[in-house]
Amino acid sequence: MNRRDFLNTSTKIACACALGGTSGLVTSCFSITSSESEDTTGISLEFDLASNDYLPLQSEGGSVTTGSNEIDSNGLLLLREADKIKAFTNNCTHSGYDLLPFSNGTSTCSSGHGGRFNSDGQAISHPASGTLKSYSTSLLDNILTVYGG
Repeated sequence: MNRRDFLNTSTKIACACALGGTSGLVTSCFSITSSESEDTTGISLEFDLASNDYLPLQSEGGSVTTGSNEIDSNGLLLLREADKIKAFTNNCTHSGYDLLPFSNGTSTCSSGHGGRFNSDGQAISHPASGTLKSYSTSLLDNILTVYGG
């Protein structure tokens, strides 16, 4: 093999290797774990707000996150507003990381990349975008019911 053929071949191999490695990084940045494909219609979960894990939901602006469950494999992000409680997927729309409970009406992505969401689940800072998936809820005394769908 002459020098020109060697350089031509080795350059193509180096570029292919570099692109292969880079595509993994780019893919990981943009891969979003989504609960959109889960059909949880007809499933409901009850949470007792008197239990220690959910005590913050007894106060206005209180917020907690749950672990994976039958309604959302990413868990739920819950927020108390007056006499109702909102339920969202606990999954950043940009990176798929968990979200931190709401504080002063804002939930922040746990990855530290700056994504934030308002109390309606709408992205309010990049790189997050769009709106968090939300779930219907009902509250009777201290029992919160979250409905899949």
